[in-house]
Order: sequence, then structure tokens, then C-alpha cells
Amino acid sequence: MPALARLVTAAAIAAGVALIPPTAQALDLPDLGSVGSGSSGGESHPTSSCFWFGPTFSATDQNLNYAFPDSGALYWAAQFAIPDGARLVLQGDYAHARYQSLNSYDISTNSPTAALNDVSTAPDPGSANPYLPGASRNGHGPRSYTATVLNEVPPTDPASAAANTLYAGVPGQDRTTLLYRLYLPDNGRDVTGGVGLPEPELHMADGQVLTGESLCTAVSAATTTPAVDKLPLDKYLSLRDQPGKPATFPAEQQPAWRTFYNVPFGIGCSYFGQCSGNPARTGGQYSNIDNSYVAAHTNRGFGEVLTLTGTMPVTPRTTGGQDRVGDADMRYWSLCNNESMATTKVIGCLYDEQVPLDSARQFTIVATLPEDRPVNATEACGVAWLPLSPTGDGAGHPDDGYLILRNMLPAAGFDHAVQNTATPGDEKTVMGEYLPDGRYSSKAVFEARGCSPQLR
Repeated sequence: MPALARLVTAAAIAAGVALIPPTAQALDLPDLGSVGSGSSGGESHPTSSCFWFGPTFSATDQNLNYAFPDSGALYWAAQFAIPDGARLVLQGDYAHARYQSLNSYDISTNSPTAALNDVSTAPDPGSANPYLPGASRNGHGPRSYTATVLNEVPPTDPASAAANTLYAGVPGQDRTTLLYRLYLPDNGRDVTGGVGLPEPELHMADGQVLTGESLCTAVSAATTTPAVDKLPLDKYLSLRDQPGKPATFPAEQQPAWRTFYNVPFGIGCSYFGQCSGNPARTGGQYSNIDNSYVAAHTNRGFGEVLTLTGTMPVTPRTTGGQDRVGDADMRYWSLCNNESMATTKVIGCLYDEQVPLDSARQFTIVATLPEDRPVNATEACGVAWLPLSPTGDGAGHPDDGYLILRNMLPAAGFDHAVQNTATPGDEKTVMGEYLPDGRYSSKAVFEARGCSPQLR
């Protein structure tokens, strides 16, 4: 096998379950852990069960921070085997949150195979779906839904798919892996968005219905995150420390944003310059079907301050519990700084509501080490700050970093989302001003620009 093929094959096994960074509070980022103290109505709900493992956002376990997570999201995992002829039914309420979804996965590639999100889930009779355009997010009426999970592959004709059904079957895979995601619970709600977790029921072929521990026993439910391997350190170092490459490799003076198609293509493009062709957009790293991503390597060898400027798409502002949301370009936007494929750890994220904008929706984001943060890198000066990692890539290169920009569920009329990219190298042409431009400088140079809410 050629050297590139061996490295790409090894890279393809790197994956994990997404979690919120352990340093969120210390880095002046939202502390979703504090949301769990209760909802606005004083209720509290179980946050895990014999079926649902999570929520995987806690700062207490560094070993669970991998797979390039997003600090605006909470995750629950379920792993089980549906008996022949049975179906799994989830009874739930729509969360008070920005977004919710179920994704199923092929555990051999850590790629999503099917998804059922909030707007594609019809409500129960007499209930309302608060995620539909123009709907009240805080209506006092019922907000329940019923979803079915089948151990069947999705039908080739989407029109023949049953309503509210997640086709989670994967050929050759006898167990099902689900991730339940919740983005940005409304302020004052608990980590479940004030409604609790979806309750599973197992409808057996003979008509028997199992719940609770009986269900978990029948499906051999696992209470851990999906077991996967990361890219071995020696494989990563053979990519990063190639002879003849500069100390800043693979970063570039002007950060080069590249769409994430799949893990092997990303490795080949970043480390071997093999960025052409028509790669399959299959994802990986337990990615979310509703998200698309562009990523860029960074290096402090070009300057201690990285300034990113661009235009923010219109997104809903939901954390304050707004009753209705207007038209938007997309559902959610975030920018995260991570270590590398060696650790797949996240260091910090900014989501759309945290980024100050001028009247033209333009933003300035500064990425530095905490000790290098300019005094004018503050919201009062119109600047958002993103922390870089003191350990760099987590594998002996303290100046390295890896930025990931997420776009979720763009509107049909918005043509500048990551989802609209189609060919490697077309990112700037497609995204235009919505793809950040980057420039390195010293801390002193940035501070000399002064302070202004319109600072560019």
C-alpha cells in the first residue's frame, strides 16, 4: 500500500463523540453546565437513563473531549440492538432550544447515515411543533411528538419513507448507534431544554411493549460513548513532521479554508496537497447531517494575533426565550478552535449570538493565547475573542491550531453556506464575504488600532 494510502487509512479511524470543552467557563465562554440547575418553571428532569448516556458536556472528564465538539451543543448517545421484527418508539416533547435532532451512524466510518431533526418531525395530534417557521416557541399547549427507529436502511426513494421514522440500519452492523443533539437550550431551562429526554418504548413483534430496564435489557443497551480509536500519535507525527516542511506546516500565511468532505480526503489535502477531484461528502467524526464545515490550520509562527473578519449570516437569536423568530439565512453558526487530529480536542468556540456585529453584520474575531489577548479584544470594542491552546496541537507543536466553522440548515434562498460548496477550492467563490479572511499580527499592532464598536 502506498505511504499516502496507509496514512489516510489510519486517519479514517479517528473519531469520537462530540462534547463541550472542559475549559468553557475559564475561557469566558458559555457554561452550559449551569443550565442544568432547573428550568424556568422550576422543573428538573432526568438527564440520563439506562438507554441514554449523557449529557456529554461535563468539564469533569478530559477523556471525553474529542471529535472536534461544539460548545453550543449537548449530546446524548444510545447504542442498542433492536430485536427482529421489533421497532423502537421515542415519545418526546420538543425542547425549548435552538435545535434538536437524532442522527444514526455507521460505526465503521463514524459517518452519519440518517437523521430526523426538529422541523422534519411532525407533532402528535393536538400538539404544535415550535420549530416550524412562524410558530410560537413558547406556546403553553402540548408540544409532544412520536418518532420511530427502525433497523432498516433508508429507502432509495425518500418519498416512500414513513413519517417521523429514522431508518438507522447499516448493512453488516447489528447494533444501532444514535446521537441525540440539543443546541442552545433557552436561558433558565435545564440541559434537556425544559422537557426531559425522549422516552423509549420497544414494540415487540408479538405486540408486547417494553420500557425502562426491561427495554434496556432486551436491546442490550450500552451506557458508554461509542468506542472508537483516534489517529495514533506516530501516524499523526508522520503527517505533521514531514522532512523539508517549514515549522508552520500545514498552516498558511493566509488561512486556507477547506470544506470537510470526509476524513481521508481532508488528510490527503492538508498534508499532501491532494485537494482535487470529487470527494464524497460522507462526513465523519460522528458529524451531524444538518451541519457542513470548513476548516483551516493556524500557526502562531506567523504572528501572535490572528484576526478574522467577515460577514455573519442572519441566524435566530433564541437563548433569551424569544417567542418567535423571523427569517434567517441559517439556523446556527459557530467557530471553534481545536488542537489537531492527534487529540481532536476543542479549546473554545463562539456561536453566532456571542459575536458582536456592526450595522452591516460584519464581525472581527481575534484568536490568541489567553496571555496574548489584546486589551481591545472585547465586546465593548466590537471584537470577539477566541482562545488558542497553550498546548497547540496537543502533540508537541505549541503554535499549531485548527479552526472549524460550522453552518447549520441554511435557508433555501441563501446561496453562500458551506453546504453550497461542491468542488474542493470553491470555498471563497461560493461563500464570499461569509468566509472569514485571516491576518496575523503582533499584539501591539492590534492594540494600536484602538477601541470602537465598528472596529475592523
